[in-house]
Amino acid sequence: MTAVGIIAEYNPFHNGHAYHLAQAKLLTGANTAVVVMSGNFVQRGTPAIFDKWQRTALALEGGADVVYELPFAFAVQPAHLFARGAIQLLADAGVDTIVFGAEHAQLDFLSLAKQAHTLLMNNAAFQSDYTQTYATVFNDVLAQATGARISEPNDLLGFAYATAVLELGLANKIQLLPIQRIGASYHQTKITDSQIASATALRSLMQQQVSIEEYGAFVSKKAANLLSQGQQTKDWSTAWYSLLQYKVLTSPVEELEQIYQLNDGLANRLKEQITRQTDSSYETFMTTFKSKRYTWSRLQRTLLYTLLNVQQQEMQTALAQPYLRLLGASKAGRLFIKQHRKDVSLPVINRVTSEDTTGILTLDYRAGKLYELMARQPVQQAMDTGRIPLFSE
Repeated sequence: MTAVGIIAEYNPFHNGHAYHLAQAKLLTGANTAVVVMSGNFVQRGTPAIFDKWQRTALALEGGADVVYELPFAFAVQPAHLFARGAIQLLADAGVDTIVFGAEHAQLDFLSLAKQAHTLLMNNAAFQSDYTQTYATVFNDVLAQATGARISEPNDLLGFAYATAVLELGLANKIQLLPIQRIGASYHQTKITDSQIASATALRSLMQQQVSIEEYGAFVSKKAANLLSQGQQTKDWSTAWYSLLQYKVLTSPVEELEQIYQLNDGLANRLKEQITRQTDSSYETFMTTFKSKRYTWSRLQRTLLYTLLNVQQQEMQTALAQPYLRLLGASKAGRLFIKQHRKDVSLPVINRVTSEDTTGILTLDYRAGKLYELMARQPVQQAMDTGRIPLFSE
């Protein structure tokens, strides 16, 4: 059996994702689609609107055959670390082609990655200019040398995937295949297509508390039912922000400085802004906390690390020990896993043990407990302990 790899968040799963899965199989001739999916928190540092089990069920319904969880240590990171973790997992799982959507599928992402690596490492501005974001400096350097700029979100991820393939020494093992993104753009908040709406637009629609019928053209019946009920967790800007305020106000700066990425004066800045703005809204706080040096997403991730008390060394340890956590599989997916079992070198987790929760799964277990705590309704099952993979036909 052959398999094609997909990297996703499915927040939520919609018709565009189903199209992507179908095209991935069609273009590669693979009979199995292996997905690496973010867990309960997505890349920008916010909780997924539905937990990883609900999103796995929707993915299996929509054409995925195997769903592995992208560990928290990689899932809630900037593009290069997000991509590195996902590529490593897919390669070890046994895929030989990774298909991803791109705004400009004609770009040779691998070639651009090869050029950019040398350019960036030898560019003084990239190493020392803190008045601009990583993406801005990178694009300035790349445009100067090649005439190309990468600004669209899926194109940026495509470049990150190509860079990860090179850095992991997988260029002869893994083929990258971009396919043209169709329908709504990634950040589009309004629905303009009759069948495909962006995940951003669907989340925006969910905030408006529309009826289940409003989702019918864009997602499955199961997904429409979930969307009509609203997001699974309490609102970040209210309930979660209150927890953050408590954490920061009761922690000395010296302790905050031990949190992952809360360095270079950010701990002091966070403490100062939270203390000054005890009665302000989350949006007001973020407007003053943000600077030219850091994107909103970068700071949002840092705030999540703060809530979870993720220590610097703890994150480095997690990044050094990736694993394959199976969330679900179809009949074809289970056959693929069985046939490739002997070729897998990473630790494989199907059922979480108490030893896992204090070892290799430390961060994911803690993140799962926080997600449970902030659920709008009591969760019926814990996120990790006592769970087994979802199986479908």
